[in-house]
Amino acid sequence: MTPSGNTCLTCRVKHCSILKPCSLETLAAISRFKANYGFKKGDIIIKEGQISDGVYFIKRGVVKIEKNGPNGRNFIINICGPGNIIGHRGMQGNTIQKSTVVALSEVTCCFIPVNFFNEILKNASDLEKQITEDYLCQLEQLEKKSISLAYKSVKEKVAEVILVLATIYNYEPKKQSFSIDLSRQDLADLTGATKEQVSSVLKEFERNSIIRYSGKHFYSLDIGTLKTIAEA
Repeated sequence: MTPSGNTCLTCRVKHCSILKPCSLETLAAISRFKANYGFKKGDIIIKEGQISDGVYFIKRGVVKIEKNGPNGRNFIINICGPGNIIGHRGMQGNTIQKSTVVALSEVTCCFIPVNFFNEILKNASDLEKQITEDYLCQLEQLEKKSISLAYKSVKEKVAEVILVLATIYNYEPKKQSFSIDLSRQDLADLTGATKEQVSSVLKEFERNSIIRYSGKHFYSLDIGTLKTIAEA
């Protein structure tokens, strides 16, 4: 983990984060108390069970949020990229982190220690509102994921995951491609399937011209068909 510096007032990532609607005063307060850190691929940013020490705003890179399963297999709850906030679920009276956050690529984060973050919240109703809305959004996502894991087929879940990744990696039909930082095992942990099942579905999608891929490189996605499959 390596430190660096910057300011929220000029950061382009704030326009796709919970900081977008925040006032100049709130952004200035965060800038005063934050530090920038860099993480290498595979670094553990937050570990399940550790005491919460602060919050992280992702500026660059992609991370996975996972929980340890009863059988030793990790269960990936979510994939987050630039603009997302992590670690804040331990700020509201619960000081133990409930999940582990691992860097899937080189990651740059803005870190704010928990005591400073809570002080900022006391005088920043705009940020507090955004944090609350983010909680509710994450709760809704978890509910949808629980239903997906319980009732959807592997094919539907893989289509769903591809759509999520396309959003995180800013896929655009004109650009036609993106490369993911996840392994086949990560995709399996996201869908609750096996690597073999995921690979089988990806091959089926390619045979039917729904996607094209090579290793971790995806291109020419048929977004409409993927949505139809995912929402079946």
